[in-house]
Amino acid sequence: MIKFDCSKCGHSYRVSDQYAGKRVRCRECGTINRISAATQKKIGAGDSVAAFNNLLRELSKYEQQAPAIEADA
Repeated sequence: MIKFDCSKCGHSYRVSDQYAGKRVRCRECGTINRISAATQKKIGAGDSVAAFNNLLRELSKYEQQAPAIEADA
């Protein structure tokens, strides 16, 4: 598996090794990214920090989209 992040929005992807050297479109922002065979990275236990950071990024998107409410004091 190859792990890469979108060059524009940072969304993380994991794709099969067969996509090395091909271009793919980001599902989040539409940017076309080339998956480089030279920067292949095997997914392992060290990627848990990256997965956590991606989760925080996703949560931030939803937080920004949440409607504002006024609290009574």
